[in-house]
Amino acid sequence: MSDGDPVGSNLGQLIKQLDAIEFKTDRDLYNYAKILRAIGFELFLRVGMDADMISAILSQYKGKWYTFGLQSKVRARLVSGHLMAGAMAAKVLGLSGVKMYASFVKHFIKPEQEAEAEARKGKGKSKPGFSIGDKPSDSAGKPGEGGRAA
Repeated sequence: MSDGDPVGSNLGQLIKQLDAIEFKTDRDLYNYAKILRAIGFELFLRVGMDADMISAILSQYKGKWYTFGLQSKVRARLVSGHLMAGAMAAKVLGLSGVKMYASFVKHFIKPEQEAEAEARKGKGKSKPGFSIGDKPSDSAGKPGEGGRAA
């Protein structure tokens, strides 16, 4: 899967794309996180909408006459609440992919970048301490040079 490929909105296609990923590079981890986030979002939307639909359908059920339908609405919310919990779990699933990649960046990529920056920073500098043949940058030269007598 390349970067330019659309992730898609079909849940079956997303699962096939997720299954096809082989972890060989950091881009594979990024694609895995991106697809897992899309799957979580898709499941969250679908299951959440289904929970609302089930709640609406079951709340229309005629209950006891003396509760004026309130009993059916409460029971419908109890039944659909289980699906809403599942929808939230799908949301957490999608978020876990994003957190996995952020953790990978924090623990593997950032230390490499910092070490490389430290190595580059040290290359241009001269080592502090005693040196032979280098003229110090803050002096005028050897004694007797530059108009100063020693």
